[in-house]
Amino acid sequence: MNFIEFKELLSKKLDLKLDSYKLNRVERRVYSLMRRHQIDTLEECYERIKKDPDFKEVFLKHFTINTSEFFRNPTSFKFLDKVVLPSLFSRKKKVHIWSAACSNGAEPYSVAILINEMEIPKHRYKILATDIDRYILQMADLGIYSNQALLRVEPEVKEKYFHQIDEDRFQLDDKIKKQVNFGYQDLLKEEFDSGWDLIICRNFFIYLTKEGKDNLTRRFTEALNPEGVLFLGNTEFIFEPELFNLKKMNGSFYQKLS
Repeated sequence: MNFIEFKELLSKKLDLKLDSYKLNRVERRVYSLMRRHQIDTLEECYERIKKDPDFKEVFLKHFTINTSEFFRNPTSFKFLDKVVLPSLFSRKKKVHIWSAACSNGAEPYSVAILINEMEIPKHRYKILATDIDRYILQMADLGIYSNQALLRVEPEVKEKYFHQIDEDRFQLDDKIKKQVNFGYQDLLKEEFDSGWDLIICRNFFIYLTKEGKDNLTRRFTEALNPEGVLFLGNTEFIFEPELFNLKKMNGSFYQKLS
């Protein structure tokens, strides 16, 4: 069995749209897991996925990379805080925010903290956070984070919104936890709602082929309200954004034209 055949079988078995992911990244993830579990061939790996539910779950967790932290790329979050959010709340009675591929919840919770610091009433916004990894969604809902995830949190913000559990773990305040709703979402396969004013999808595009990125960008734009904003990772750029009815605002921020 060659890797293309393996990938096609895997796509059907796991119900994942792997053609939208860069082939070299898929290969690296698969072979690193095989080495870890001392699996010699792709055939053996596929059989384990088919017959062993626990290994199947391990494979899915390994394939979906879940690394995030609060206020990752501080300059971007400063622009979000000082420009994007004030503009949205000045124009809208209620602001609808979607954190797509939210991983461990650090990013949507970061946005909730910023909005709380702005003293915006809860009835004026909605935050939805989605991911394909059901396990990481459970962890995000718990709101427990390590020191590493909080390195970029200002001391006064950390003291205000986090309660220390032990030497390395902190519990996010219930007030912030209640402001984010989590749900399962496969961005590459499922339809998603429209009417969003801010869509945050950071560090997911880097794993996709050009066709996958273009398709997702188009769908995100369609889901945005006029003048809505798409917030990507700091190394993710949309070339010729006007082709997607977008204009570049600053860094990795793009605004829908109409």
